[in-house]
Amino acid sequence: MKFPAFLLGFVLVCCLGIAGYIHTRRKRELHLNKQASFLDIKFRVTRDVLGEYEDQLNMSNAEIEKIKKEVDALTKDVSQVKTLVAQKKSDVDNCKGDKKRLTDEIAASESEKKQILGEFAAAKSHWESEDASLKKQLEQESALCKYIDKTSEEGRKLCNIIEEPKKPDVKEPAAEPAAVKPVPEEKKVEMPEAEQPKVKVE
Repeated sequence: MKFPAFLLGFVLVCCLGIAGYIHTRRKRELHLNKQASFLDIKFRVTRDVLGEYEDQLNMSNAEIEKIKKEVDALTKDVSQVKTLVAQKKSDVDNCKGDKKRLTDEIAASESEKKQILGEFAAAKSHWESEDASLKKQLEQESALCKYIDKTSEEGRKLCNIIEEPKKPDVKEPAAEPAAVKPVPEEKKVEMPEAEQPKVKVE
C-alpha cells in the first residue's frame, strides 16, 4: 500500500515539476517572442530610416554632381573672363601708351610750330625791312633817273627802261609830243651799276 502511494506521490511531483518547467519555458518563449517582435519592429524602422538616409544621400550626391558641373562651368567662365580682362588691360595699356606717344608728338609738333612761327616772324621782319630798304633804294634810283641819260644803254639798264618795239611807219596827222630832251653831255653823271639785292634764304 505504501508503494502505490509513494509512486503516486512521485508521479505527482514529477507532473508538477514538468508543469513548472513547461510554464517556465512558456514564459521564456513569450519573452523571447516579444523580444523578437520588438527587434523585428526595430529592424523594420531602422531599415526604413536607412532607406530614407539612402534616398537623401542619393539626392545629395545628385546635388553635389550638379553643383560640381555648375562650378566647372563657372570656373571656365571665370577663366574666360580673366583672359578677357587681361586682354582688355593690355589694350588699355596700349591705348595709354599710344595716348602718351600722341601727346608727346602733339607737344613736339606744338613746339616745332612755335619755333617755325618764330622763324617765320623773324624772316617776315627781315623781309619787311629788306622790302623797305629795296623800296627806299628804288626811290633813290628813280630820283637818280631824272639826271641819267635814258637814251643810252647803261641809262636804260639803270632805270629799267625797256625799249618798246618799233611800230610800223604810219602817217599820223598830229605831231608827236616832244621827246624828253637829252641832258647835255656836261651834266651826265655816270652811276655805277646797282648791285642786285641778294635774297637770303633761311
